[in-house]
Amino acid sequence: MLSDWRVIYIGGVFIPLFLFIILIGKPQKSTADKILSAWLFFAAIHQLLMGGYAYNNMSDLPALIGWEVPFPFLHGPFLYLYILFLTGQQRRGWRHILHFVPALVVALILAPVLTSMPAQEKLGMTGPSRFEPLFRWIVRGIVISGVVYVILSLNLLYRHRRNVAVQFSNTDKITLNWLRYLIGGMGVIWVVVIFFQSASSLYLVVALFIFFIGYFGIRQVGIFSNPPPAHEVYLPAVVQLPEIPPAVMAVEDVADKKVKYEKSGLTEAAASGIYAALNTLMEEQHCYKDAGLTLGDLAKTLEVHPAVLSQVINSKEGKSFYDYINALRVAAFIQLLQQPEQQRYTLLALAFECGFNSKTSFNRNFKKITQLSPSSYVKEMHIHIQEDDESEG
Repeated sequence: MLSDWRVIYIGGVFIPLFLFIILIGKPQKSTADKILSAWLFFAAIHQLLMGGYAYNNMSDLPALIGWEVPFPFLHGPFLYLYILFLTGQQRRGWRHILHFVPALVVALILAPVLTSMPAQEKLGMTGPSRFEPLFRWIVRGIVISGVVYVILSLNLLYRHRRNVAVQFSNTDKITLNWLRYLIGGMGVIWVVVIFFQSASSLYLVVALFIFFIGYFGIRQVGIFSNPPPAHEVYLPAVVQLPEIPPAVMAVEDVADKKVKYEKSGLTEAAASGIYAALNTLMEEQHCYKDAGLTLGDLAKTLEVHPAVLSQVINSKEGKSFYDYINALRVAAFIQLLQQPEQQRYTLLALAFECGFNSKTSFNRNFKKITQLSPSSYVKEMHIHIQEDDESEG
C-alpha cells in the first residue's frame, strides 16, 4: 500500500496530465485552450520535480534537484495570457512571448550553477551553499512575478466585466466565476510562497489548486468541452465603451453631433437610417424579448458594425445598449399589465415574457425607469394581478 505522501505526489502529477490530455483531445481548440493546455503540461512537470524534492529529497535523481526553480516564473504569464485570450483582449504580435523571458533567463543562469553543485550542497547537507545569495534573489523575483501577474490578471477581469456590460442586455446570470477562481487560486499560492516557505506545503496547495481547476473547469461549459452555439459577442477592441451623451439634446447641440458622426465615419443621415431600422425591428420582431440578446445580435441583423450601432443608440436614445433594451422590456411589461387576460399571471411571469431573466434584473430596471417597485406600481395603478412573493428582490 502506498504511503500518504506517495498518494499526494501521484495525484498532484496525474491531475494536470489528465486535464492536459482532455484539452488536447478537445476539437476546435481556441488559442486560450492551447495556452491552458501548455500551462497544465508545465504544471505537471513542475509538480513532478517539486513533489520529488518535497517528499524524498530527490536522492535517487540528484541531477534534477534545483530545476524546479524556473517554473514559478511561468505560472503568472500563463494565467495572464490565458485570461487575455479567453476574454478577447489580445493584440496581434509576437510580444506576448516576452512574458516568458524571465523564466528563460533564470534557467540559463541556473544551468551552469546546478551542474556544478554536488547533490549534498543542493540538499544543504554541507552547510550554507555558496550560491545562497543567488537563490534568495531568485525567490524575490518569483514573489514579485506572482504579485504583478495577479494584479495584471485582475485588471483584465475588470476590463472584461466592462465589455460584458456594454454588449449584453441581461448581465445577472453571466458568471465570471471561472476567471475569479483562477486568479484567487493563484493569489493563495503566492501567499503560501511568501509566508509558508515549505516545499511540501507549496506542493500541496498547488495540487489542490489544480484539482480545483479541473473540478470547476469541467463544470464550466466550454473550458474542457466545446460550448453550445452562442449569441454574437465581439472582442473589446471591436466594441469600445462609448461616451453616453445627455438624455435630451438641445437644438444647438446638433452641430456637435454631426462632428461626432463625421469623426467616426458615420453621417447623421446614416445614423438616422440605422435608428429607424432599429425601431422597426423592435416594433415588428420584439427582439428585446430574447433574454440573451446582445449588441452583436442586433448588429448582425441590421448588417451594421457593432460599434456603429452602439454609437447610434447612445446618440439617439441617450442610453447604453443595456439601458435601451431594458427600457423596451419595462414598456412591454407595462403594456401587458393593462391587458385583463394577462392579469391572471404573476408579475415575474410577465417580466420573463418581456425578456428579463431574473427577478433582480427586473426589479432593478423597473424601479430605475418608473421610480417605483413593480408591486408599488401595480397598487398605484389599481391593477389586480396574481400574487407572487418573488416579484420583489
